[in-house]
Amino acid sequence: MPTEIGQLSVLMELELSCNRLTSLPPEIAQLSKLKKLRLDENELTSLPPEFGSLSALRELYFSGNQLRSLPPEILKLVKLEVLWLYDNELTKLPPEFGRLSALKKFSLANNRLTNLPAEIGELKELELLNLEYNALEALPESLRELRKLKRLALHGNEALGLPANVLGRAYSELNEKKPPAKPQDLLDYYFAALGDRGQALREMKVLVVGRGGAGKTSVIRRLKGLPLDTLQSETHGIAIEELSLPCADGPVVARVWDFGGQHVLHAMHEFFFTGRSLYVLVLGEREDMAERDAEYWLQLIRSYAGKAPVIVVLNKSGGRARELDLPRRKLEDTYGPILAWLPTECHETDPERGGISVLKQQITRVIGAMPEIQARFPKKWMQIKEWLSGMKESYLDYNTYEQRCSVLGETDSEKQEELAAFLHDLGVALNYRRDPRLHETTVLRPDWLADGIYALLRANDTRHPSPLAPDGRINLKRMPAIYVAAENLKMLKAADYPAVKHPFLLRLMAAFQLSFPLDEEGMEHLVPALLSVEEPEGRHWSPEDAGVNLRWEFPVVPGPLMPRLLVRTFGLVLEDWLWRRGAIYAYGAAIGKIWEDKERYIYLSVTLRDHATEVEAADDLVRMIRGTLREIVSEYKNLTVQEQVRWHGDWLPRRAAEALGLCEADDEEENPNQKELS
Repeated sequence: MPTEIGQLSVLMELELSCNRLTSLPPEIAQLSKLKKLRLDENELTSLPPEFGSLSALRELYFSGNQLRSLPPEILKLVKLEVLWLYDNELTKLPPEFGRLSALKKFSLANNRLTNLPAEIGELKELELLNLEYNALEALPESLRELRKLKRLALHGNEALGLPANVLGRAYSELNEKKPPAKPQDLLDYYFAALGDRGQALREMKVLVVGRGGAGKTSVIRRLKGLPLDTLQSETHGIAIEELSLPCADGPVVARVWDFGGQHVLHAMHEFFFTGRSLYVLVLGEREDMAERDAEYWLQLIRSYAGKAPVIVVLNKSGGRARELDLPRRKLEDTYGPILAWLPTECHETDPERGGISVLKQQITRVIGAMPEIQARFPKKWMQIKEWLSGMKESYLDYNTYEQRCSVLGETDSEKQEELAAFLHDLGVALNYRRDPRLHETTVLRPDWLADGIYALLRANDTRHPSPLAPDGRINLKRMPAIYVAAENLKMLKAADYPAVKHPFLLRLMAAFQLSFPLDEEGMEHLVPALLSVEEPEGRHWSPEDAGVNLRWEFPVVPGPLMPRLLVRTFGLVLEDWLWRRGAIYAYGAAIGKIWEDKERYIYLSVTLRDHATEVEAADDLVRMIRGTLREIVSEYKNLTVQEQVRWHGDWLPRRAAEALGLCEADDEEENPNQKELS
């Protein structure tokens, strides 16, 4: 840099970012009126002694250089209000740092700091402090003295043990829906959870999912060191077991959830799938089903749990563990990385030969690396958790929860909600607090909820003497008999489901689109899962008879998709003419039929009633169905679907049909999940 820079005596702003400067000339100190200096993205390791003479400087941007210690010259700039030092190699700050008492915005992100000096509490004007992605092991109590602090960013400092829900939005995120954490709340949590006043939770939820008969329960038994039970009955709803894992820094308790694999249960998974969990997907021995099952379950996991870690178990029966021939790269490209693909054989008594030891080691390694197990719980939160875990009741009113929280020291209603959310993700006590219809009940036993709704969804089970909801409807009068019948099948205890909680269970089913309320009070519901598998007689037509023929092709149709479509379009159904995988619609002069086939296709045929000429009615009906289906598809992450148009017996991609003039161009905004073939 030329020494003549010092001659620019009235310069107020100087931008020198993104060069290759390794030093600055002493003459820079002659810029006595300089207020703003940008030196980002250079190769500076120090500053000239004269730099401290820039007494008018208010803003200094020094990010992306090679500082290993804070230059003492900066400590002389006592009028600095903005100091950006992120992306350097700082390992500590000197105590003299407290001299910069005018600082309002200060970023130290992406350095190597392990602690902060107590003198940071002297920066009384500080409004923003970014400490993300350092190696901080502790926070000084003096941070609580920064009364003007509006933003404190601490993401990426795992040793602090701060859970994601406490940290809030990261500094780099621009998501307005997720607010940043309030500094006082963040510090209150940290200091309440520190030392003898709190402890690491060291608990984790592991969800084992897969098709019925894949061997989920057998895998869990073998993980617990138990022998294979060849007479094991199917899992009703959810079974929860505890598994102790010897992680490197101490034992962790894993709550292992065994989900029933029956297709009717799949729509329930949204109740329980959460991001702070590990997922173990068990694929059965049929190689012709393994790829489809993998796509199906990975789709559900990613839709409901985002980027949660996944391990795929390739389980076999009656022989040595061996690998299935699966397109792993394709699956990972579509659904994100899979942490491990592990073959197992539960019939093998030796856990080493059967692959069980490797599976347990992998689960232990993954959970041991998850930051959630290090999250520190304030002592009062731990007491609340232990109280909930020890209760014998299946549920309690939220008001009772709030009162008990206050007795145990947590009087802040927002903190009570925050704890309820954490316990919900952990699976200790479920609470759907975001829905005012469901907020009042906290479910202590997830299996109570799962078994209770499972019994309703199986009201027409062939093992009952007769169907209990032959028309697919459930109401308050039918529910007592359904629970008694479920108890006869050893699915649950009817006494655990008193009539006072029946409206709550119905509301929960409607909230998760398992049912459709048929009356204003919401006490009678149509449940698509209880409808006949067969299409009702008397209303059949072939696609060739219709004026509009559309088809949607999926890799695999998610189990909850068709029930949701039937629930959302129930107002269009012709005289209750619907079945488990389809419906007949009517709108004005138009009549239509929608149905699912082979877990891969959804078809729609629309025509006009006899002698009708209102073509607009058919267009409107198609538009409503397409729009609703598009909305549902958009709720799934990475769900690819191709819309197709029937033409001379063949199915053409809609985009191709539009180009050929066979149908009108789609004027709706393109769905990002819509995937067209080339």
